[in-house]
Amino acid sequence: MSTKKSILIVSAGSGLSLSVAEQFGNEGFAVGLISRNPEKLKNLKEYLDAKGIESYTAAGDAGSAEDLTNAIQTLGEYLGGFDVVHYNAAVVKAQDILAESSESLTKEFTVNVANTLHTLQITYPDLKQKQGALLLTGGGLALTPSADYGSLSIGKAALRSLAYQLHSRLKIENIHVGLLTVDGLIDPASKTHSPEELAKLFYALYLDRSIVEIHHAAESTHYKSL
Repeated sequence: MSTKKSILIVSAGSGLSLSVAEQFGNEGFAVGLISRNPEKLKNLKEYLDAKGIESYTAAGDAGSAEDLTNAIQTLGEYLGGFDVVHYNAAVVKAQDILAESSESLTKEFTVNVANTLHTLQITYPDLKQKQGALLLTGGGLALTPSADYGSLSIGKAALRSLAYQLHSRLKIENIHVGLLTVDGLIDPASKTHSPEELAKLFYALYLDRSIVEIHHAAESTHYKSL
């Protein structure tokens, strides 16, 4: 079992979430990664191992509450609980809102929003004991919805609402909830929206527990407190 502080990342991939893992890992955290793709997890672990970052993996689909519960419990045993949870899952697809069905909206809402709450509920005892933090990946579609990305626009707006609710509800229990609203495309070549730059903002969000939201656009960054 790890003796370090730990971060759990739900829906780990080779972009933003890997940079978040590396950022926190470089600050002395052990890292737990959940993805539905075991091969992807193997590659991510090999990368972090090469950087000297302690990491553990568990396969699980962010669309399945049962999968998430099992994966979180497995990683909790390796890590000795969680100091930080980063929920990064989202269904990103271009589809006109009129082409959506109630079934597709519901299924994607589960990934985009509902299982965020489920993840918090499963990790709540650890976060309360450790006075930890839940960090969420938001998007500019929450503020400027697009009919071309109808389902994701609804999801990011609801996630933003959930973040503000949880921040207000849980701060009295010394659990910090923070949202990074990424307004613009994540691009490794960007000076403002590279995964590395965004990972720094996530770490700043973790450090300053008064901040409920960082709204990061190409031209400016706004910090919102409650």
